[in-house]
Amino acid sequence: MRINGITRSTARFTRTSNHLVDENAVTLLSHGALRCLVRTPLGKDLAIASNGAAIVESAFVARRRVTESKPGDALLVEASAQVRAYFARRLHHFDLPFFLEGTPLQMAAWRAVASLCFGEFISYADVARAIGRPGAHRGVAAAMGATPLALFIPAHRVIGSDGRIKGADPKSIRARLAAFERAHPVRTSP
Repeated sequence: MRINGITRSTARFTRTSNHLVDENAVTLLSHGALRCLVRTPLGKDLAIASNGAAIVESAFVARRRVTESKPGDALLVEASAQVRAYFARRLHHFDLPFFLEGTPLQMAAWRAVASLCFGEFISYADVARAIGRPGAHRGVAAAMGATPLALFIPAHRVIGSDGRIKGADPKSIRARLAAFERAHPVRTSP
């Protein structure tokens, strides 16, 4: 699809299959997506939206008086369980189907970053090299800023070559997620 001279891709990404496939018959968020809220220890809730087949959007939102909304969809039930396991430090990576739209560079960067495990940090330049675009570290940074899947595409694990979070306030969710992962390694079963 071409929009304003930019080629955009529409794809479904599943962590277990580790590949992208065209997915044109997907109900978009504005057209009746299923939603739920998951309480997090960061003082914000994670709002998750699904089309029933894939997670289409997630964002950290201001905490509401209603603590959590009960998901009525199996995918949202699983996503909620994985988010809770993440914050309990029992999850190495998310294993959910994602629906993403973006440029080929964004899609490649999101795919690479989605494969990172809990506490595994990588530089923008390393992501650019990993996707075969060694000079595209600024494009990778822009892709991380544009991800529609907060937490699930862990942009907080992509850092500057000096090891510091770039482009985020020290009190931002991104910086707090990185600090959480650095301070609390994943618990492994005996």
